[in-house]
Parts: sequence; C-alpha cells; structure tokens
Amino acid sequence: MFDFHLAGKRGKIVAIADIGSGSVGFAIVSVKRGAAATVLAAERAVLPLEERTKEATIAALGEQLVQVGTKVIRSYAASTKKMPPIRKAYSIIHAPWSRSRSVQAGGSFPEPRAITEAMIGVLAKHALEDEKELDKRQLLEAAVTRVELNGYETREPEKKTAQRINVSALISDCDSGMRAAAAAALSTLVPHLAVVYRSSTRALLSAIHDLPEHAEDCLIVEIGSGGTNLTTVRDGAIGEQHGVGEGVTSILKKLAPTGMPEETLSLIRMLGRDQCSSAACEEIQNAMAKAEPELVRSFGEGMAACAASRKLPTNLILVVQADFAPWLSKFFTRIDFTQFTATTQPFSVSTLTVPELIQAVVPAERVVLDIGLALSAALVNREENGD
Repeated sequence: MFDFHLAGKRGKIVAIADIGSGSVGFAIVSVKRGAAATVLAAERAVLPLEERTKEATIAALGEQLVQVGTKVIRSYAASTKKMPPIRKAYSIIHAPWSRSRSVQAGGSFPEPRAITEAMIGVLAKHALEDEKELDKRQLLEAAVTRVELNGYETREPEKKTAQRINVSALISDCDSGMRAAAAAALSTLVPHLAVVYRSSTRALLSAIHDLPEHAEDCLIVEIGSGGTNLTTVRDGAIGEQHGVGEGVTSILKKLAPTGMPEETLSLIRMLGRDQCSSAACEEIQNAMAKAEPELVRSFGEGMAACAASRKLPTNLILVVQADFAPWLSKFFTRIDFTQFTATTQPFSVSTLTVPELIQAVVPAERVVLDIGLALSAALVNREENGD
C-alpha cells in the first residue's frame, strides 16, 4: 500500500477526499511541478447495500471518511522516515451530492481590442447570473473552462487581440448536508487546513480534455458504488445530467444475492480475462445475462431523460471500477440504444482507466488506486501546477 521513499522528492503533500454516491476514498499525494502526482497512500470504503434515508446515507459516508482517512494518515505518519507534513486538502464530490452545469456568455466590439483577465471575469460573472437551475446559495465551484476569440478556442487569451469573445464556465452546487458532513470529517482529519471543494464533473472534464483522443462530444457514464451519473458533453461543455439508481453495489447484489462481494468481483475479474471455467464462473455468467434486461431498462430510462431535448453523442466514455469494465463495455456496445443516439448508430465505447492518466498521476509501489481517486488526484495535480 505504501512506498514512502518516493516522498523524498519533497513535492507538496496534499490530502484528497473523494466522496462518491455510496463510498468514500482518501489519498495522500505528492505534487511536484512538471511531474505526475505520486499517490503515496490510498484507501476506499464502500457502504453496505441496505435501505437508508438520504440523511442516514450522508451520516454514514461522513463516518466512513473519518475512518478511512484516519487509517491512511496514521500509516503515512508512522513511516520510519521523516515524512513531509500535509500542506493542502481537497474534497472531490460526486453526484448525486453535486450537480454541474456549463454556462456561456459572449460579447463583441466595434473593432479588435486586447483581451484582459477582467473582461473574461465580467463575462463569466454574467454567465453565472443567468443560470437558474442550480442553488447558488450552495455553490461548490465556478471556473472558466473555455475562451473563444473570434470563434476559435484559445488557451491563453489574455493580451491577445480579438473582436469577438465567448466565455464558457463550469458551475456546480452541493447538497448542504453532504457539504456539512464532509467539512466535519475533514476538520477531524486535517483540522489545520482549509479545504478546496471540487466536483467530480470538473475532474472528468479535465481528464478527458487532456487525453490525446479526447472527444468534444460524448456521453459519460460514471458508475459509482451507490448509483450512476450520465453526463452529456457537447463541444467540450457539459449538457444534460441524469442519475440512474443502479451502481456497483446493487449490480453485485443482483449477480449474487447471498454471495460475498469480494468473491463475486474475483469471478467477474477472471471472466473478463477469459481465465475462468469453473461451475461458479458459469453461474455468475448466467446471472450477468439475467441481470441485463433490468440494466437495459434502468440505463435506457436515464438515456431517454438525457436525450429528451437533443439526441446523444455516439461516443460513450465508461467510468467504472476495473473489474466491471470488460462486461459493461461490451454491454453498452452490444445493447441496442440507437433510439437515443444522434446518428441512430450504436455507442462507440471507451473505458477510462488509471493507466490512461499516467501523465498526470501514478501510484507508488503497492498502492491500489481506483479510477475515482485517480481522477481526483489528476485534477489536483493540474490545479496545483496552475494548468
């Protein structure tokens, strides 16, 4: 789980809390300019599948965050070598606890003029004011994501000359109860630090944009422990978002109602590698086939909601823990969802994996890093490096 000699590079040490729909993760990373973030320690805990009220789920996630964070911090501090102190903390919050929207504003001038940071800021503020769906009293973040000058995206627009300017911004709100629970847990874990809050949507958009083959138009299917979030991306900006009740935990329960989740995951993992031919594997494979019609219904309803005003892009980016990726990638490719796509063609599915983020984040030796914490660490690395 740990490889402490890597901390000797003396990068800034940052704590990251990753709060999902039904799980929490905690990591300690070393961030150094010009290099990938090194994850020195990481752990995730998943809530057992049972009926809970929203308030009970929030309370349980807060308790788990304290437990898993304490474990990671104690292990980090107990190293035989002197470890650098934690200098900063981030909390990345997933749906359904956070909601995100892209907003735009633009302007033109009688003649070309130099673009300033103040101009961009004014347009971003106007865009934020025009957004009516999110609760601005519970604002989680607001950030400029794209600037176009004379119709072309520009990475460094300040001091360039243009006659037309368009600004896109990402804004997110957060459930007040979840925000309070996260703040209380982190005040116990890192009481000396102020916490920077971000949405998982921001982490996803950042990661996708940095990939060489990134798609400007896609449907992101992020399957967490307690549920799934569908997000459309059009021209690099997020569009519709919709939640689906099915998550990793509920799918596992469908496949093996009385089995141990770890054993079921192990069988799914071996099936994905074509390394399983036992009776138990055959039983799980049959259960997967039986579960698919209900999954089709659940995901189909979510896609219908996202496609209500505009059909979906055919590029589908799947974000799910590695054990489920082979099966669900084939599922979204094979099942006929063409009624929801703009081209009436099947989805072209790509799975976002930890190795694809290697330019931004690497796990230390013996550290087990899931895709949720990897995305969060990649976002932190980008922000801490000023990108």
